[in-house]
Amino acid sequence: MNIKYFILSLCIFLKLTPIIGQNETIITVSNQLTALPIAYVNISFGDKDGIYTDKNGQFNLSLIASDSMQLSALGYETKIVFVDSIKAQLIVLNPVATQLEEVVLSDKKRKFKTEKTNPINDKDFLNSYRNPIGSEIACLIENNFSDKEVKIKSITIPSYNKTMDFSGKKKQVLKRHPFTTLYSLSFYTNENGLPGKEITTESIVILFNEKTDKLNIDLEQHQIYLPENGFYLALLNLGPADAEGNLIPTSPFYEKATKEGLYKFPKHIKPYFPVNYSKSTNNTYRRSRFDNDKSWTLFYLNERKKDKVNNITLGTELKVFED
Repeated sequence: MNIKYFILSLCIFLKLTPIIGQNETIITVSNQLTALPIAYVNISFGDKDGIYTDKNGQFNLSLIASDSMQLSALGYETKIVFVDSIKAQLIVLNPVATQLEEVVLSDKKRKFKTEKTNPINDKDFLNSYRNPIGSEIACLIENNFSDKEVKIKSITIPSYNKTMDFSGKKKQVLKRHPFTTLYSLSFYTNENGLPGKEITTESIVILFNEKTDKLNIDLEQHQIYLPENGFYLALLNLGPADAEGNLIPTSPFYEKATKEGLYKFPKHIKPYFPVNYSKSTNNTYRRSRFDNDKSWTLFYLNERKKDKVNNITLGTELKVFED
């Protein structure tokens, strides 16, 4: 090989190839008492922007486009951290002691009946909702057996993941396009029809992909009991994941340059959650965990359908104790 050509090629390669780890500072978020890493911590900053730590409690500091950030996680005190104050590439969160009342009780060997409700899925992606990254959908789990003790055995989350295939064929067909999205489950008290205080449970993280039209989640080991007025189960979109289920750090926004400047709009990603209009009351709410105002708002598929009650209906399997 001509030595001049080789040197020129090498220089071009080094110029175009990024150095592994360049400008990356990996920060670990851990429990102040146990020093254990905290997975999927919500990190919000700037104008409704944010990311999550991965399953090892780590995140890339270069993704924080601000001089400060707010960290929050279930069971921990919320903390505001200035980037310049971080030492030893470590942030610690202080755990808070919370006690559940009327929700999580010790399991008992008693007689019970199993009661099931089905999720509603009309299998129409045009009438379904893609949740933005960092956003949370809360669905009411009702208790129709308030005079008895009721335990959650499992829940079923409906989704529909066939979309139009635009591969150039004369006839368009519905096809499953590969994707993987990581979600976490949270529980909230029912406060006069709205999601209220967050209920402390073990972390529950689930994966959706193109094959999960009906995802059944076994909750029996978590020992979760329904209060008399039910509670809200919330689905939080953590973002896309790789084939092994590892979270891929992703901005919650798309960006588009306009004459007025850079426009940012939420990044809605699969799965599609089917929306139904069969009930007369609103049982579904949503919010962004990256927003400074984390208040819940009524869920609607789009502005044109506000004249109807919009809900996402989960399926449930309950143990209703007879004594």
